[in-house]
Amino acid sequence: MSRYLYDTNHTRLHLVKSVPGAKVINWLFLPGGPGVDSSSLADLVKQMRLPGNYWLVDFIFNGTNEKYPRTSDDVYQQWPQYLESVVDQFENPILVGHSFGGYLPFFCPNLEQSLKGLIILNSIPTLKSDLFAKAAERHNLPSLAQEKDQFIKEPNLVNMKALYLKEADYFFTQPNRAKGIETIVNKLEFCLHTEHWWYAGGYEFYLNIKWIPEQTPTLIIGGSDDFITPFGVFEQDQRFYRKNIQMTNIPNAGHFPWVEQPDLINQAMESFVESYNLM
Repeated sequence: MSRYLYDTNHTRLHLVKSVPGAKVINWLFLPGGPGVDSSSLADLVKQMRLPGNYWLVDFIFNGTNEKYPRTSDDVYQQWPQYLESVVDQFENPILVGHSFGGYLPFFCPNLEQSLKGLIILNSIPTLKSDLFAKAAERHNLPSLAQEKDQFIKEPNLVNMKALYLKEADYFFTQPNRAKGIETIVNKLEFCLHTEHWWYAGGYEFYLNIKWIPEQTPTLIIGGSDDFITPFGVFEQDQRFYRKNIQMTNIPNAGHFPWVEQPDLINQAMESFVESYNLM
């Protein structure tokens, strides 16, 4: 028997754990990439202590949810609708999106009516910012251009892993680089077709966000040493300075802060949930 559930859009849902509470809460975890499997968030889910049902979410052609005939790349442009559809299926949903998974909700205006809460982990509100180049220059980080070009020309697993390994300096603080590679980078699973679509130009569809939470309680978490999605991109965006939006920058942490600062991540989420009485 399959351990997964699938909706009508072939979105895969994996119930990882349930923590009893006063009322039903459904935590929906959306991974980065696009193309990275939701199993990349498994350790984060294990660490969390808040009540609720914990679901890992993979759209069609994300991660290992790819055993379907590919008729068109247009499916990736339907992911916002798929996300809105998934959220609508749950009682008291709180969406936790990491990296691209935290960027995608900004293309889903209908989430305003359906989400109980939104947590954005290590993401950005725009693909256009001078902070990306400035962060790389300031911290003397290696260029990723060669690895990206090689993957676009030859989209195979070897070239994909080479790119992610090169990005380790952008992902983790130096003292935790080796740990991060071992616990995250070396264990990542991909849908190569999706990764290639994004790097080869698919990102152009996702250049201009369509929604900023107006009433939905929202927590935006960054890492002080996350240089792939610098927290400053949110800090400079005045559109996100609203009463319903909190921002927290985790010190001494990079793109996967639950690896480096698990206690601080838990504290931030618990404080957020308490401040809006979401439980």
